[in-house]
Amino acid sequence: MAAVFIFAVALALSGRGMPPASQNDSARANDRQITILAVTPQHRIVKHSSGETAVPLAPQRIVSLSTFITDDLLALGIQPAAVESSSWSGEVGKAAPHLADRLPNVPVVGSGRTLNIEAIAEAKPDLILAGSSENGLLYGHLSRIAPTVLFASEGTTPQRETAILDIGDVVGRSESAAKILEEYRGKIRQAKKILAETVGSKPVVFLRFRKQTCVIYTQKPMIGPLLYEQLGLTPDSLVTETMSNAGGWDVLSLEHLSRLKAEYIFMSIDRDSENYWESVVQSPIWRTIPAVRHNHAVRVDRSVWFGQGVLACGAIIDDVLAAAKQ
Repeated sequence: MAAVFIFAVALALSGRGMPPASQNDSARANDRQITILAVTPQHRIVKHSSGETAVPLAPQRIVSLSTFITDDLLALGIQPAAVESSSWSGEVGKAAPHLADRLPNVPVVGSGRTLNIEAIAEAKPDLILAGSSENGLLYGHLSRIAPTVLFASEGTTPQRETAILDIGDVVGRSESAAKILEEYRGKIRQAKKILAETVGSKPVVFLRFRKQTCVIYTQKPMIGPLLYEQLGLTPDSLVTETMSNAGGWDVLSLEHLSRLKAEYIFMSIDRDSENYWESVVQSPIWRTIPAVRHNHAVRVDRSVWFGQGVLACGAIIDDVLAAAKQ
């Protein structure tokens, strides 16, 4: 096992294989990633970011090497044969917490450069779905185990919503995927109406406490488009200021926190920053923020809010609606 694992890591570090998918993210921001080129009696010929793959018409044992893929497979009613570990789990070798209860006894095979190639082979997959640049560097090796389809980085905004369509095409559940996506979009439309009545134009912010700092996120990355564009919430002025000065995120000092006018705060706390967060919430500055005074500072599950796929995004919407009802 050790020899196979070391070989896989060496292959990744060597730089051989396809380039990181993120290089092309902006170029295809509004495009689907998967094209079905042909269907034979045994296979579906799939064009993806690393080439073309002959996928079984009805794959039975799918290994998922990205959390957003696992999320969408579960939404489609498909139990993976093995899954990657999540950096958001807080524990090495664990699946994302918001999906863990849906994955009883499913093996976890590592992630990125810690993938256990032999464990993937032992899962006896007839299809591997991968979704990161590091998986891309291992694409050739994964393809020798089973047909492998590679998706671009899961951090792109369109992929959070439309990846389920591509995954549905690959596994032969296109109609189910389209129905799930339409239901999800209907949930967004309904939530937006409710939030317009309950939250209105009151400012909102998402904060992450990590590495003994407080990070503010803008409208651009990951969570921002869902909160501020799709759900129609109003960003705190510090959000727009950060967007102008720093791009996707910036670190806020305790003094800068005093400038927040947010009536709703959603915040995640990394394990390494629990003590720092506790010191912040005990400070007089924190207690002056409107959201704190009105009991609208809500701690959220980082594995959900930094997750991908319709299950994670739907859970974010549930969190926002629950806060709006308080």
